Amino acid sequence: MSRATDHVDVAIVGSGPAGSAYARLICDQLPEARVLLIEAGQVVSQPPGAHVNTITDPGARARAKLASQGPTQYSYGIAPAELRLLGHRSAGDGSIVPHTGLFFVGSTQETSPDFPAASLANNVGGMGAHWFCACPRPAGTERIGFLGEATLDDALATAERLLRVSATQFAGSEIAARREGLLGALFDHGRAPDRRVQPMPLAVCRDAPGTGQSGPAVILGPLLDGGHPQFELRPGTLCRRVLMAGGRAIGVDLVDLASARTYQIAADHVVLAADSLRTPQLLFCSGVRPAALGRQLNEHPFLSALVNLDEPPHELDDAESDALMPASGVTWVPFDGDRFPMHAQLHQWSNLLAVGIFLPKEIGWHNRVEFSDAVLDWRGLPSMRVHYSLSDVDRARVNGAREVMALIARAFAGAFRDERPRLMPAGTSLHYQGTVRMGVEDGTSVCDPHSRVWGTENLYVAGNGVIPTSTACNPTLTSVALAVLGAHEVAGRLAGHRTRTARSHS
Repeated sequence: MSRATDHVDVAIVGSGPAGSAYARLICDQLPEARVLLIEAGQVVSQPPGAHVNTITDPGARARAKLASQGPTQYSYGIAPAELRLLGHRSAGDGSIVPHTGLFFVGSTQETSPDFPAASLANNVGGMGAHWFCACPRPAGTERIGFLGEATLDDALATAERLLRVSATQFAGSEIAARREGLLGALFDHGRAPDRRVQPMPLAVCRDAPGTGQSGPAVILGPLLDGGHPQFELRPGTLCRRVLMAGGRAIGVDLVDLASARTYQIAADHVVLAADSLRTPQLLFCSGVRPAALGRQLNEHPFLSALVNLDEPPHELDDAESDALMPASGVTWVPFDGDRFPMHAQLHQWSNLLAVGIFLPKEIGWHNRVEFSDAVLDWRGLPSMRVHYSLSDVDRARVNGAREVMALIARAFAGAFRDERPRLMPAGTSLHYQGTVRMGVEDGTSVCDPHSRVWGTENLYVAGNGVIPTSTACNPTLTSVALAVLGAHEVAGRLAGHRTRTARSHS
């Protein structure tokens, strides 16, 4: 599509997994549709949106991560390999620093003291170029009941295909089999087969370069090879707001960040997929401010620990320790309702076992991201501040998770490297959900079951922020599944409009 285009059928803001899913599915269903995918960040990997851990050259991989850090493009001082397993960085003074490739909201942890590890990415592919790629399906109360069982399962299956998800990539690993055996003896009794200890489904292809982890480039697929002339990925382009006329989105207000040129693109449909913090920010900028906007923020309380195993270590090369995808894969202990109200994932390098437990959060109206009309962020958009706290129910679950970690350490005849499992600083999980939640039109949600913003005709939201339930599982697969449903709705509306137009001209 020519960059001179001043009108598109669909403008999508944000090139992460959900935004890329919208682009791919709409183009697949309607090859004639003009689809513009807008991204403020630059291309840092090839093809655009590829996971940075598929970059095999360590220097090039480090440069790609640095280029993704928005306003803080300098080295944070990489911790030793074993500290990387904890899912955070620890400075010598006890403060925290972001993951390499990410930056803090407001650039410092002081911006949101309730949520100090709140982090963002600034690159084509967004957080999808940096994620761990765990893709478990939601179960029980994690599922979105009002969508219907078959509808959600079909969407999840499509999301698994788009992300290239499999649980068999590391089949045959003796280390993984030992983990599954020890953990199964602890946790499998009384569980349904699909809730037993098992390999984690991962968006990984071991035949691909590097770690083979799937970035949004895998979702975009053929759209990146020039075979769809009506599609364009436009990096280095900031969306400042959606242009609204009453309840209808009529376009987007854009800035070319290289030249500072401002311009507008008309659009028949607009999808905001900027992430769980910047999507509500753009709605706020656009004057679309439903009561639930930014409210009911849900992030997994996350406990992490390292266990020293009673076995001889083996040497790790730099690529293995830096890539965050161990050769034996990941073992999963699934959420199982009240009997196991958590989700555990374990992976191992040498004689170090990394144990991470994600907990469901009790959802509260007061947990929110707040935007300022007076103070601007580094991009000139309303600054944000996150308000967040744990409830008594959350704290009880944290204590239960600590006991589970102690059981795991004993089962492996290991000892915690730290004094005890740690509850990581709020925001560490990077699983921010609920800020533009899906629901019914009762004032407690932002969008309908097709992800269309309430009170609008053609404005959609996408990403983890749409997920309305309290979950323990990693959210990316679910958010892509919800994008599948939204993309089908947009494509159907476009097809219906074309049919009506053709009939009126016949």
